[in-house]
Amino acid sequence: MRFYRNLKRDTLLSVNTSMPARVISYDKTEREAKVQPLYKKKEVDRDPVVLPVLEGVPVLFQRYEVDGIEKEYIPVVKAGDVVLLSFSQRELDNVLSGQAVYPSPNRLFPLNGAVIMGVIA
Repeated sequence: MRFYRNLKRDTLLSVNTSMPARVISYDKTEREAKVQPLYKKKEVDRDPVVLPVLEGVPVLFQRYEVDGIEKEYIPVVKAGDVVLLSFSQRELDNVLSGQAVYPSPNRLFPLNGAVIMGVIA
């Protein structure tokens, strides 16, 4: 029974859904940031380790129509901000162009599938 509890726990801990990160730098033109995830990873019988810095993380923006005028709202993200990352079920590499692709079955909830949802602190 302990084996299955540990297996379940380890499996769930390996799934990235969302986590906070600190912005290291932001390219407003590309709407991409370099971030340091703020959660650490720990394996059995080892000390916790810092997750790797993520580069080229897209920043979510909004497009609204107000009084019949469509407008894009670009986020203001600054170095030092704490943001919330959301992780795509599969990699984003080839889908940002808007084309349908068959994603790699080996990359589920990858760290490099992060998108910045917004600033939280």
